[in-house]
Amino acid sequence: MKPLVIKSTAKVVMGWLVFSTILLLGIAYFLYTRNWEPKALLALFAIPLGIDLWATVRLFQLQSRQLVLTEDMLRFEDGFLSKAQRNMMLTKVEDVRVTQSVGQRLLGIGNLAIQASGDSAPIALDNIDNARVVADRILNAAKAARKN
Repeated sequence: MKPLVIKSTAKVVMGWLVFSTILLLGIAYFLYTRNWEPKALLALFAIPLGIDLWATVRLFQLQSRQLVLTEDMLRFEDGFLSKAQRNMMLTKVEDVRVTQSVGQRLLGIGNLAIQASGDSAPIALDNIDNARVVADRILNAAKAARKN
């Protein structure tokens, strides 16, 4: 079986970037129609720039976390510069939970939490495309690993 790499989607962050761009254009048009006066209103540009900064940090966070499903193991990798890795045997997977807010349901994404027997903290990954399908694949792989 080829390893399945599961990563968070950037749909939500991209939505914020589109909103930020529209806001930036709106502020520029508003100030242009007033001949860029008063100058203190130029500080409004800090709002979309703040959103862009947050979105950039969030994109790095999303790209630094992944789950890798292999034939007998689930590996969770976290970190951008320094890495942390957690390995879980599929035979120990007890529960795979998918939660979705209304907005996530509209976008077709969800949060995934995997609980293993003997572990106190679940492995969690937010904003996964087709989270229910991914959860089913993990559960089916765990079932097959128990049979072997």
